[in-house]
Amino acid sequence: MKKVMFLLVAMLLSFSVSAATLTLGLNGSNNADQEIDFATGTLVGGSGKTDGGTWYSDFTLTTDEDTQAVVEFSFNPESAVSTALLSITNRVTGIATEWLGAGDLIVSYFFETGVAYGIDFYSVTSTQLKYDVSVSAVPVPAALFLFAPALLGFFGLRRKAAVAA
Repeated sequence: MKKVMFLLVAMLLSFSVSAATLTLGLNGSNNADQEIDFATGTLVGGSGKTDGGTWYSDFTLTTDEDTQAVVEFSFNPESAVSTALLSITNRVTGIATEWLGAGDLIVSYFFETGVAYGIDFYSVTSTQLKYDVSVSAVPVPAALFLFAPALLGFFGLRRKAAVAA
């Protein structure tokens, strides 16, 4: 039992539940204002506004740990956007992943440490609106800490069944 408890404590201490630290920067825009609302943390965000027409807004994102993150673009009013493309580009390899939308977009993406990513909303055709972008790191779920006690419970049941037989 002491070995099992030691293993449990070692497992709990070997996992980190904190999410990665993200850093968001400006990379330019056309026909749209652009600003950073909160630049560093597990949640980063930017915003801007446009008087309409065709425009784009490009942000740079880096992270201190490999992490899954949720990228969300939202518009006020949402109905003002006719067409738009969201692109997340690895600026080292130049490989881009794109999503087409006609309103708010929410995507999940895996970001690697030490790589600058471009988060670019472009070829947007809209009327006057305000837009927001937020990126939030997805922390390791708390269920990870529930896995070890459940596993120990199964071992206990197995041992109890073996002793009863």
